[in-house]
Amino acid sequence: MRNCSSRRISIFLILNLFISVSFGQTRIKAMMYNILNYSNSEISRNKTPFLSTILEEVRPDLFMVCELVDEIGSDYLFDNAIIPYNENFQKAPFEENQSGNSDLQQMVYYNTKKLILEETRVITADTRDINKYTFKINTENASTHPIIFEVFVTHLKASTGYSNRQRRLNSIQSFVSFTNNIENDSHVLFAGDFNFYTSNEEGYQYLIDDTNPIVIIDPIDRPSPNFPDDGVDYYENYDSTYFWNNSSFADIHSQSTRTFNSGFIDDSGSTGGLDDRFDFIMMSKNFNTSSDLYYVNNSYETIGNNGNCYNSYISNTNCSGEYSQNLRNALIEFSDHLPVVMEIETLENTLTTSSINEINFIGSNLTEDYLDMISNENIDNFKIYAITGQLIKVIFTKKTSDNSIRIDVRHISKGIYYLSHQKLKKPLKFIKI
Repeated sequence: MRNCSSRRISIFLILNLFISVSFGQTRIKAMMYNILNYSNSEISRNKTPFLSTILEEVRPDLFMVCELVDEIGSDYLFDNAIIPYNENFQKAPFEENQSGNSDLQQMVYYNTKKLILEETRVITADTRDINKYTFKINTENASTHPIIFEVFVTHLKASTGYSNRQRRLNSIQSFVSFTNNIENDSHVLFAGDFNFYTSNEEGYQYLIDDTNPIVIIDPIDRPSPNFPDDGVDYYENYDSTYFWNNSSFADIHSQSTRTFNSGFIDDSGSTGGLDDRFDFIMMSKNFNTSSDLYYVNNSYETIGNNGNCYNSYISNTNCSGEYSQNLRNALIEFSDHLPVVMEIETLENTLTTSSINEINFIGSNLTEDYLDMISNENIDNFKIYAITGQLIKVIFTKKTSDNSIRIDVRHISKGIYYLSHQKLKKPLKFIKI
């Protein structure tokens, strides 16, 4: 009897902890994407529906881009891909490039339900600008306990060779120098198409130097092997062992999606096949130590990369896996890069998150296969938790015209579970029989 009582108390405590933690947090998904010479041209307009497909699948809150040609193109992308995906998005002010002689620029679009843009700034650097954006999370306690993070987006010089490596280094030095001007405990995301071929590059090493004013790290900690200390110049005497261009990094490669260009709306992309890690979201080290704002472990992904497409094109049917054929078809059509994403989280609730007052099971909450519910609000996902508080799965849903929602639970074992959503006042219990 004593053991049963202790077990009941333990389950009660776990459930209470689960309920309090699940509903007092805000998660922000950041996405970085090289959008391949996007402008107001007919080519860019015609490929825009593919971006809509990508955004619907990935569902970012902060969308960072590079290779944007002009403001008219930015406005077209915003009106025809971003707003249809989420009407709560806003765009940052567009800035013409002030560095070098490039026409390509960076930009961010953001979910105003979660983020408030406080300030923008241009940092001049080699080749292209570094665009800085200061965001405050739109929390209930934002006036008394503001949670701020800094976002830097850039596009470093492309191509191999000593002079191009030095130009990448110059831009990184400009970024690091600027971080002297912000608080040393600032939360920082630094994203872009960095064009690093190896973590041995001077620019990469300068970026992650732990004596910098703000220490920057790679969320997934996937450096290439160090060059041996043997006097050999491995840039001149190339050995792929020491570069990201080898099969051991196949799961994080982001460029190129293509091995050919014929047949695509935009046929200007690179055609090397998926073999380089050029696209990054780096973060300040305090995302791993802060209780205010922190990195969500294992949330960093290269979207569309199933880990089995080395040196091939991303829509190859042999590259199947978690990312669907439909998504990979859209990715190869829209750009010669893959987007990268990561998630950050705070325990604070966003201010504009209202509670869902009416959501009910249709019939019983006991089921063998599907849960049917009805709601007067559009709920795009639910989290399924076990009674122990363990997250089992995230289910993406779409409300029908009659306000019904169907959730497939055939894949989970028999037992007691809870459906969670940040707008729900309390989790919904169901039983798989």
